[in-house]
Amino acid sequence: MQPYITVNCHCHDYLELACMRGYQLKIELHNKAPLTAQAVTLVTKADKTEWLIVKQVVKQNNSLNEIRLDQIIAITPIDTAADFKRITIAP
Repeated sequence: MQPYITVNCHCHDYLELACMRGYQLKIELHNKAPLTAQAVTLVTKADKTEWLIVKQVVKQNNSLNEIRLDQIIAITPIDTAADFKRITIAP
């Protein structure tokens, strides 16, 4: 994988808010199909990479997945009453 690129603090704030509120997000990723998942938490690993932990429901089974923040192009809350709309994370 490519060297980690730190995400802008402004974007990080929206990711934290999504986790605190448990928003369902449409997550656009580099070189992968978009996915829909619930934001759970953010973690920083020993190598200083930051990850979004999301919960996906696939065929009635919950699974937790990790997404490295610099692989996210944008997030959009599914709930139209959310505190923000589409946020671009990485170009």
